[in-house]
Amino acid sequence: MPDIKLGTDKGILRLQFSSRVSQAYYGRRQFYKGLGRSDTPSDREWALSICRRIQLDIDHPDDLFDPTLIKYLGFKTKSVEAIGSGIKLGQLYEDYVNWKVFTGKISETTLKTRHNRTYLNWLKPFLEEEISPELVSTIAKRLLAQNFYKPNLKKFFSALSEMGDRAVRKEILPKNYFFELKEIDLRISKKSHQLAEEEDYRNFTLEERDLIISCFRNSSRKNILQISDLIEFLFLTGCRQGEAFALKWNDIKDEWIMFDESYSSETKITKEPKNRVVRIFKTKRYDKLNHLIHNLRSKRKKINPNDYVFLTANGKQYNRFNIQTAWQSKNTGNSEGIVTQLAREGKISQYLKPSSTRHTFITLQAQAGVDLKLLADSCGNSVDTIYDHYLGANRNAVFINM
Repeated sequence: MPDIKLGTDKGILRLQFSSRVSQAYYGRRQFYKGLGRSDTPSDREWALSICRRIQLDIDHPDDLFDPTLIKYLGFKTKSVEAIGSGIKLGQLYEDYVNWKVFTGKISETTLKTRHNRTYLNWLKPFLEEEISPELVSTIAKRLLAQNFYKPNLKKFFSALSEMGDRAVRKEILPKNYFFELKEIDLRISKKSHQLAEEEDYRNFTLEERDLIISCFRNSSRKNILQISDLIEFLFLTGCRQGEAFALKWNDIKDEWIMFDESYSSETKITKEPKNRVVRIFKTKRYDKLNHLIHNLRSKRKKINPNDYVFLTANGKQYNRFNIQTAWQSKNTGNSEGIVTQLAREGKISQYLKPSSTRHTFITLQAQAGVDLKLLADSCGNSVDTIYDHYLGANRNAVFINM
């Protein structure tokens, strides 16, 4: 079914876009564009040629469609030097982001957290400016002077360069003024493979894991005690926090758990899990986990299949800030986080972030000799990743004294 048709309104030709394109690019159920020409044979042939060109651009793998329609209607008699004159940065960026979402190149969460929050905030002073080499230079100087986190700035500059490439392909700009942004030296000090691995994939020992769970369960503080089931579940499954927040009772079967959704605490959006992979986690003969699930069921007077498994004392969905407070809070005394307190008292070897529940599960299972294919499939990793990061290095190895 074509995404564009030629129609008329009171004898005047107009373009009529499909609901799919109208909603994606114009935020409407149906978008029309009047052409200002009467329905004569010659003008109809001209309009049909525009329809064909638009449809080809929509169908192109790189989505060359220009929703401003300038490419098809506005530059017919202009030279290439005139292309891009009057185009504002805000217009081009909005078109670029809509394309990224429409083609599935970014998720809704990435749209809200990275593009609409961070990137748009950086571009805010320049959105009404016309695109020019001078504008791009000003943006670069302003952002570099503010000493932003280099990895984020590098991604941002790459995105602007991609936006420029696309604008050139669509004949909106005569050249990519943003190209040199990704050539800016933003080299980040590299760490050795061992140090990077040590920092990113550190884990608790089995004894430390059990001590942390015990301290949560025996806490006199209600908010700590309430969250203890969730903490133990994270340690026993290695699932990501968002997957546990989104877990419903109909995802738990007799011999397996299905992780098919993830809840973002920042955007409050429930979406597909990371990498868009739905996973089955086997629970057969996993007594410790089955005992936990049984206890969770027994605490509910009535279970609706669509209810969340883990709820706060107020019956609300958990988020990562709840975990962070119970786990890390550095306020000394009665409000200190459990893991922070244990590390301060020397009862565990080091403080690790809440995400270490996942690394602890994978490391302990891998080192205990569990089938690596089962472990990789259950956790959403590859066997190579487990070898590289969880089994690839002997943490106790030292240099030979020679």
